[in-house]
Amino acid sequence: MRFFSKFVFISNLCFIVMVVMQLLQHHDKVKGKIGVAAPLQFVEGTVVVLGMVSLLVNAVFCIIAVGLLATKKIKKIPRWIVIFNFISLLAEIYWFLIDNNI
Repeated sequence: MRFFSKFVFISNLCFIVMVVMQLLQHHDKVKGKIGVAAPLQFVEGTVVVLGMVSLLVNAVFCIIAVGLLATKKIKKIPRWIVIFNFISLLAEIYWFLIDNNI
């Protein structure tokens, strides 16, 4: 579970980077510029794929974490990672399901 929580944390960071890249690209389109957010396409693609998968992976993690919290076996995972992942899940649900204007 410790490895999975770290993987979810990294995918949540990729989600944040993906959102910033989308906002930058949207801002550039409004100004009339055409470009990419990252100069290396494979890095940008990797970040976007991990950012898109983060909703599913984070939802699975939060369901498992709630189950472990109910049985009080979640002591091995740092509390700040669990809190960050729950907050990120709320942000991902908002970004992907509610506010998809971009």
